[in-house]
Amino acid sequence: MPPPHTTNFRPRSVLAKSDSSQRSATLTTAADSEAGPSRTAASSQQRLANGEADTNIKVVIRCRRRSEREIQDNSPIIVTTNGARGDDITIETCAPSTSLGIVALPTTRTYPFDMVFGPEADQASIYHDVVHPMLEEVLMGYNCTLFAYGQTGTGKTHTMQGDLATTPMGNPSSQAGMIPRALFKLFQQLEASSTDFSVKISFVELYNEELRDLLASELPAPSGSSQPMGMGVHKDAPQQANLKLFDDASKKGVIIQGLEETPVRTAADALALLTKGSHRRQIAATKFNDHSSRSHSVFSITIHTSMPSSTGDGLLRVGKLNLVDLAGSENIGRSGAENKRAREAGMINQSLLTLGRVINALVDASPHVPYRESKLTRLLQDSLGGRTKTCIIATISPARSNMEETLSTLDYAIRAKSIRNRPEVNQQMTRNALIKDYVAEITRLHADLRAVREKSGIIISEESWAKMAAEQELKETERLEAVKQVEILEGQMKAVREEFEEAMALLSRTDEELRETKVRSEGTTTELVDTRSQLTAVEGALEEEIVVRQAHQKSEEALHGVVAEWKEVAQDYEGDVKGLFGKLERKAAAFGSNIRVVNKQGKTLSTETQVMSTKVDGFVKLATQHLHKVKTETEQFQSKELEALSIISSRIKEQLEKVQEALKLIH
Repeated sequence: MPPPHTTNFRPRSVLAKSDSSQRSATLTTAADSEAGPSRTAASSQQRLANGEADTNIKVVIRCRRRSEREIQDNSPIIVTTNGARGDDITIETCAPSTSLGIVALPTTRTYPFDMVFGPEADQASIYHDVVHPMLEEVLMGYNCTLFAYGQTGTGKTHTMQGDLATTPMGNPSSQAGMIPRALFKLFQQLEASSTDFSVKISFVELYNEELRDLLASELPAPSGSSQPMGMGVHKDAPQQANLKLFDDASKKGVIIQGLEETPVRTAADALALLTKGSHRRQIAATKFNDHSSRSHSVFSITIHTSMPSSTGDGLLRVGKLNLVDLAGSENIGRSGAENKRAREAGMINQSLLTLGRVINALVDASPHVPYRESKLTRLLQDSLGGRTKTCIIATISPARSNMEETLSTLDYAIRAKSIRNRPEVNQQMTRNALIKDYVAEITRLHADLRAVREKSGIIISEESWAKMAAEQELKETERLEAVKQVEILEGQMKAVREEFEEAMALLSRTDEELRETKVRSEGTTTELVDTRSQLTAVEGALEEEIVVRQAHQKSEEALHGVVAEWKEVAQDYEGDVKGLFGKLERKAAAFGSNIRVVNKQGKTLSTETQVMSTKVDGFVKLATQHLHKVKTETEQFQSKELEALSIISSRIKEQLEKVQEALKLIH
């Protein structure tokens, strides 16, 4: 996408928050820039006497959520905002990088603005903070302009128009944009006041540098092209002369020749005109947006209100609100535009480039501002450096895939924030002055009439005839539109009447259902009281049951502990008994072996010592005594061990009986 301006300006990585009104550069107005630096000291003193001061253009940023395409492409979010509303925005200017296992954080750039709305902000909050103050200034007699700029598919048309449908109560829907909300609020305030008022609406489109009146009774197709999607224009519609731009020297702006201003009395009438014009706009599908606007549009609301004066003559105060929806800047290669769409995108980008050059010239205080290089900049001439209070809503995408477009939009917006306008209250006209103008017009018409009568029907001047023909055509157009408006109003009244009858029938049914519900509610209340008393009793029984169960649980836990301890003791005793039996078996085996050895040795000794019997009698006696002693000690040891074993067995038996009793208590 080409940048919105041709300079290489880029803000610093972190821009300090400062009031842009502190800039030293004071810019000239649009008309002064065209005419050159011929501003006089008298005009400056007159401005100061009127209490008018230069003000900076207000710039607001709106960041939408990621689109379905961006989510499917897994494009991460690189834009950070301070919640629903803040005053700065931070964007990552490159992707995170990894080197030797270390992740380097991406560099960021922070931009300060008057207001920054994040994805959490809704339409109502943006209207309340941005458009509502501008509407109050319009009612005070100022001209105000609000225009949306940004990449295609970032929500410009959604912000400006949104959902044009109304609620059953006739109010704007929650997704309504700035234009329908401003219309509804405007008529609420005017109808609540005691002053007389008139409101006129115009809706113009700039498509391929060609101006088209979207509210014309017969809208021609664009030159050399047909209306996309078959919307708004009949194929047999006659070609109408293109609208033309002319400089208005008295107002230092431009006027559009042939543009119709349609009077409206209610917000519904204005919304119908907005819907009609929106359906006639040039739209087409691109890779970024299925309903991409292929043209710029300007929806203007002109308000005349009367106010009392000290002399008794009423003063007429005029204010104008311009709501501009710019076509989206786009990269032709990325958007997939081909042939006609590519030419459209080229024209859109060309007009936006011119807008960028105008902004640069105003910021740099250039002696020449190139308003005339594009019809878009001529339309916005008074809004950029002129006498209008201007606010820009720049819409951006939060996804990395649109980083270049987002940076370009933010650079454009930060530059535009430095433009200074010189708002002026529109000239007020007294009732007598207005009557004087009407009297002069009537006098001129009488003169034409006398000329016709005196000269037997000779044709009046070409200028008067052309003016009369134009007025007649305008009146006929207004009559036809009034007839259509009456038909629309009758249809609306019929729909409202049917809606009212349905609402009354629904109200009657609702009252009957309410009475039945009250009867059922009384019965339910009685049942509820009984149920609560039963519930109280059940809760008491439940609490008692819980206490008993908790006591049983504690007893079971104590018994389990005792059983575990006795089980461990029994296991220890069982091991000791097994060891004693083994020891007895070993001693008995040793004793038997000793007896066998002694008997064997005794026989051997008896056979061998028969000769020596005398010598060994003493030895035999001694051996016999020793044997008797050993036997006695063995028997004593055996009896002691058996007695100890009997005691242990009785203890084990007692413990087992206790365990069995405990198990019985458990079961």
